[in-house]
Amino acid sequence: MRNLLLLLFLCCPFFVKAQYSYALVSNTDRPTLLVGTLGPNNTGNYQKLQVDVFGGGWGANTLGKTTYYVGNRNGITITQTTMGSASSSFTIKAYAQSNGTTNIYLICTADYASFAVNSLFFAYNTVQAITVGPQTPTGIDITPIILPVMITDQNGNISLNTIDNKGYKLAVNGSAIATSVTVKLYDQWSDYVFDKEYDLATLKDVKSYINKHHHLSEIPSADEVARDGVNLGEMNAKLLKKIEELTLYLIEKDKQLNDQQDQLNKIKNKLGIK
Repeated sequence: MRNLLLLLFLCCPFFVKAQYSYALVSNTDRPTLLVGTLGPNNTGNYQKLQVDVFGGGWGANTLGKTTYYVGNRNGITITQTTMGSASSSFTIKAYAQSNGTTNIYLICTADYASFAVNSLFFAYNTVQAITVGPQTPTGIDITPIILPVMITDQNGNISLNTIDNKGYKLAVNGSAIATSVTVKLYDQWSDYVFDKEYDLATLKDVKSYINKHHHLSEIPSADEVARDGVNLGEMNAKLLKKIEELTLYLIEKDKQLNDQQDQLNKIKNKLGIK
């Protein structure tokens, strides 16, 4: 029995977290919910809020959960993670109060919203479930830029440090590092350049194109790269194509040089020149 009670005690924080303390189903009204209050902004403020929001709108298949992490040490900071699918039916705001504290509100931003909210307050060794309820915001809006740490949507797309994935499966706003990356192309690799029927442009045509466009054919210009970025797999294939074409030019030039040397040797032999 003692072991069972100990297990229940240890699991209590998870039970609290799993329960949503407020459910909102609205029509055209857009209520504001107070989800917590943080102490004054200073370097000793260890208070934090974790606000979980499940759902979104009546007619939208917003089955995901958005979590906001809020702190007020050296200024208000808010980070966001969304798992499942994002929703535009709500946002979070911070309002400074005259007594130095900061109220955190969840704002309903769309008609016919439908979501559940849970808020946890943490300070030092204390975890407390916040009673969420409607309240009109007071004070001064000091909401910072919300950092979208990780966002997923209903299509399985993942965004890191950005909300807009622009339709890509993985969108990263910033640098990335990996020990290995494999890019698999749907298109044909560039070895067709070595086929006998391949129509290799003359160097005269290549020079004419460069003089006119200031870049190689089939390679995007600097302006296009600045605007659209670079598809790594596609670009590697195009670069390989240019390398293979360059190899063919070198082979042809080598053949021409050898032919010229043979002709020169014949002339020297006729003239008795060693």
